[in-house]
Amino acid sequence: MIVQKISEEVKNSKAPVQTVSARIVSKRTEVSSAGGTMQADGMMTGSTSSTSHYVTFEAPDGSRLELKVNGPEYGMLAEGDYGELTFQRKRYIGFNRQATPEQMLYAQQIQEQQRLNQAMQEQMRYGQTLPQDTPQNFIQTDDGDQRAQF
Repeated sequence: MIVQKISEEVKNSKAPVQTVSARIVSKRTEVSSAGGTMQADGMMTGSTSSTSHYVTFEAPDGSRLELKVNGPEYGMLAEGDYGELTFQRKRYIGFNRQATPEQMLYAQQIQEQQRLNQAMQEQMRYGQTLPQDTPQNFIQTDDGDQRAQF
């Protein structure tokens, strides 16, 4: 087993470092225990356990790669995250989270709505009436004020 781990590390070290666009499709943990004895009262003594963390990444071409990551990194990654995966064969190096095209479009829509809201507040502040093409998400209240409808 030790020889197998050393062989794997040598192969990883000789491989080129790669960076690809990827999405996190799943996460899992694996708990293993070793040693210990069962006492008459059903309690285990002297056993040790360890937890391994794995994350599966999917490239745009549909290929998947499961890599072992450390605990803190595992906690920072979420299924559905999109970004740039850097790895060396089977060795995880890092993941740089980026916004998906859908998230970027949504952020632009929010910014546009905020600019519109500001413009309408300025118009109301100076007693100007709203243009006829006021978006549907703004309503006229009984007292004549404009309110955002969500």
